Amino acid sequence: MEALAVALGGALGSLGRWGIGGALRTVLPDLPAGTFVANVLAGLIIGATTNLGAAVDVDPNVKAFVTVGLCGGLSTFSTFSNETFTLIDTGDALGAALNIVANVGACLLAVYLGRRLGAAVA
Repeated sequence: MEALAVALGGALGSLGRWGIGGALRTVLPDLPAGTFVANVLAGLIIGATTNLGAAVDVDPNVKAFVTVGLCGGLSTFSTFSNETFTLIDTGDALGAALNIVANVGACLLAVYLGRRLGAAVA
């Protein structure tokens, strides 16, 4: 049941990201505003869900639907941000800083290498 909840949430999140991107592309064609809005919205949703889940009993399937599915489909950046904030909350500022540097640095490097690989194959 949890896998189905994640799959449905992921589909909804992906459609949301696509819709937000399409709507904002017509308003701001020269900026990646859709990605920005999707990342911020997913961060807001995952943050609220995380704290709500700590305060009240949230069904695990509902939490998986929202956090892993919806927010994951909308933006995996929200999970990265939530995990980094958890490190900060637990007093692990160094771990948070390392997480930021490692994720951003490795992902930028991976995109660069992927672009190089794609250009070499094309």
